[in-house]
Amino acid sequence: MIRRMVIAVLCCAFAAVAQSAPAPSIDGDWTVTFTVQGQTVPGHMTFHADGDRLTGTAETEHTGRGTLQGGAWTHDKLTGICVFERHEAIALADELRDGKLTGAFQTEGMNGKWEAQRATTPH
Repeated sequence: MIRRMVIAVLCCAFAAVAQSAPAPSIDGDWTVTFTVQGQTVPGHMTFHADGDRLTGTAETEHTGRGTLQGGAWTHDKLTGICVFERHEAIALADELRDGKLTGAFQTEGMNGKWEAQRATTPH
């Protein structure tokens, strides 16, 4: 009987913790900076998560507008490939830390880093 009560109390405590800490949302507009070989390129991205599936767009002056394909958002981590009409695809991987997306990308045979913050004005 005591064992069942302890199990019930622990289950309730875990449920309360899980409910009190919802996963951060990635949905919305983000201001992004790509850095590769000492050069930085600013731009903006928009994301929408539906469960683990992530869709979105990306645009910089260098790449033009592109769409996120095969996007995933799980455990505060993003993966996907941005496909552009006038630029090679960019493979992205990053995670959300302290309200910022930070990670790595690969394109045109080069590796770089990128960082994004929530946009203060809509694009």
